[in-house]
This record gives sequence, structure tokens and C-alpha cells, in this order.
Amino acid sequence: MFVKLWMQKDVVTISPDQTLAEADAMMLQHHIRRLLVMQDGELVGIIGREDVWRGIPASCDENTRKMAASSKVQAYMSQHPITANPMDPLEDIALEMRRNKIGAMPVLEDGQVIGIITESDIFRALAEILGAGRNGARVELKIGQDIKEILQIVKLCKQFNVRIIAISLYQDFTPEHQLLTIRFEGDELDALIDALWQSGCQVNRVIRCDPTEND
Repeated sequence: MFVKLWMQKDVVTISPDQTLAEADAMMLQHHIRRLLVMQDGELVGIIGREDVWRGIPASCDENTRKMAASSKVQAYMSQHPITANPMDPLEDIALEMRRNKIGAMPVLEDGQVIGIITESDIFRALAEILGAGRNGARVELKIGQDIKEILQIVKLCKQFNVRIIAISLYQDFTPEHQLLTIRFEGDELDALIDALWQSGCQVNRVIRCDPTEND
């Protein structure tokens, strides 16, 4: 999965010469937490809601707050923000955000801003990629370091006409085992799960998924 599939293309921008009050109003209007700061078509910074709060402390009296609200965005924005490329793998961007303790990265292509990728976009992608919110069953299996269990699972899916809608692997579950998590979808889920047990697969946990239960 690449950044371009999950980034927000409609980017809201502000000038470094505009005020914190204007930045705050724009974030409220668009229901967002950060703005890209642009000057003469170039990305020069990023400003978030926390930056605005830092510039306009709630503890100040009204007159002081009014004066602070007239401060320029340039004084509180983060300059030279770390950027992403639309073809960057999403997991690499998630790691970059974690390492740098940031919640968003502007997306640039040929030096031009074409979007922004945020932590919320990554959470949304993770949930969709892992099949959250879909009917079926989530099955965890302990497997060894080879792929024979995976081949057996694929054969059983074909036998019972069950689809794999998501699959993930945690390599360091134990020194001897990896944890394979699969979401299945189909009419013969119970038969498939019984067959997994009978085939000798080490089933760790089974969770039946019904999104309507959370409505």
C-alpha cells in the first residue's frame, strides 16, 4: 500500500503572514488539526492546533489573548517539515512519523504539494487492510518458520469456498512460532474452522466478526 492511495488530496493552506486567529478559524471551519504553510507556491512549514494553542494560551486574560491571536503563523509554524512521496510505502511513513513524533507529513511530487498524509489516514488504512468492520471470522494461528501451514490453509479455503480477506504475520510471537492472523469470509466458516483444528493447525484464537453488533 502506497501513500497516494490514502493521502488527503484536498489540502488546506495558509500564508506565513496570516495570523494565529485566522489559522484557528480555518482549522475549525474545515474540521482539521493542521495547515500547510505556503509562500509563493512553495511549502515553507506546517502549523497544527497545538501550535495555535501554544501561541494563544487559554490561561491568558482576554486582552492578552487578542494580542496573541494577531501573532503571525510564521512565528509558530514548524519549518522544513518532513515530507513524503506519493509512492512511499505506507508502513515506512508510519515508522517515520513514530521516529520523529509527528502526526502528519505533506506529500510532494516533483517539488509540488499534492496532498497530506496523517496518522488518522494510517489508522484508517490499517483498519481497512486488516478487514475491520466486515463480517466473517478472525482466526489466529501459531505457525513455524516455513509455509506449510499457509499452504494447508489455502487448500482448506478452496475446499470450503471461503475467501481470505486479510492476512498479517507477527514474526516474533514466540522464539519458535510466528502468529498468523487471517480474516475469513464465507458461508462455511464453521466447517473451515473445524477443519483447521482437525488438520493439526495450532489455532490460538477465533473471533466471529459481526459489524452490526457495534451499531
